[in-house]
Amino acid sequence: MSPLPQTVTAFVGAAVLGVVSAAAVYIVEQYRHEKRRHAMAQDLARLDSELSFVRRELDKLMQQQSERSSKTKRIRRSTKANSVITSTTSEFMSAGDLESSDLEFYDVSDEETDQSMSNPLEKALKDIDNKLNSSTDLEECLDRLKDLCIEHPENPQLLWRIGKCHHKIEKSQKDEGQKKEHMDKGIEACEASIKLDPNQAEAHKWMAILVGSRSGTRPMKERIQDGQLFKKHVDIAISIDPSDASLHHLVGRFCFEVAGLKWYERKVAATLYADPPKATYEEALEHFLEADKLIDYEWKENRLCTAKCYIALGKYKEALEWLDKADKVKPEEVGDDSVNQEVKSLLAKYASYR
Repeated sequence: MSPLPQTVTAFVGAAVLGVVSAAAVYIVEQYRHEKRRHAMAQDLARLDSELSFVRRELDKLMQQQSERSSKTKRIRRSTKANSVITSTTSEFMSAGDLESSDLEFYDVSDEETDQSMSNPLEKALKDIDNKLNSSTDLEECLDRLKDLCIEHPENPQLLWRIGKCHHKIEKSQKDEGQKKEHMDKGIEACEASIKLDPNQAEAHKWMAILVGSRSGTRPMKERIQDGQLFKKHVDIAISIDPSDASLHHLVGRFCFEVAGLKWYERKVAATLYADPPKATYEEALEHFLEADKLIDYEWKENRLCTAKCYIALGKYKEALEWLDKADKVKPEEVGDDSVNQEVKSLLAKYASYR
């Protein structure tokens, strides 16, 4: 499991202060025209190859049947007394052998078809996931996902990955127009994925992350709406996959931000919603601790968040314990220097509580 983007603090906070698109075919249509001719050429080439294979196999079958027929005639001539019985039996056995063995390659069962279709796709998705998790070759990944959408239309697994890829690319953009375009397309892809299959934790997770990222660019009312939408999808995701540490971290961040809202921010939320978001530092702490249990590596940012919860609760000794744990994680394993700096700053600030 790869860590969440280091910018998660900004967009989760924005979501706190901050539904289904057309079906997946609509998204696929955006790419279909530019890929249609190429795809048709590939299909025709593949069909020609398959027909050539069938012709060769039929030639083999005809030759085998001819050899069996010749053998049957020889047996018929050599056994005059039982010629009728021998001939009938031989022909029956010949047909039986042909059906059970020589025609085996025609037995294209559903299971075999599924395997032949799914294995290349699974291999492609595995390679794409590795690149997405390491944020490498993102534009190439997006193009591959678009091509796969043409071959496998209305595939929800492809669509939420398109959303994830758009989010990764958006984070590397500096132009605000391009950032917005990638966020909108990513949200659209995740919405389509969820519509096709609502029981995908990853689709809901990346929908929440994209909505949280978008909320930072919107006015107050839309930010609060995005905050509600963020919480909705992250709650659904965690109900589907409670063992995902990153989801617990996201819920913890949300609860921490809500618990820290100023009185006037709460008042604004109350005027816009009859039931504004509510959360406590204890709830946030519970999710951060659960994330630490589930994660299979030392997650410095999650440990920092755990310490900040203890600080908010006035439990400074416990906070220092978690700050020490966070400080032990090598800076080069974090990537975001702001996390390292905040850990050092808090250690110095609360050193007197040791």
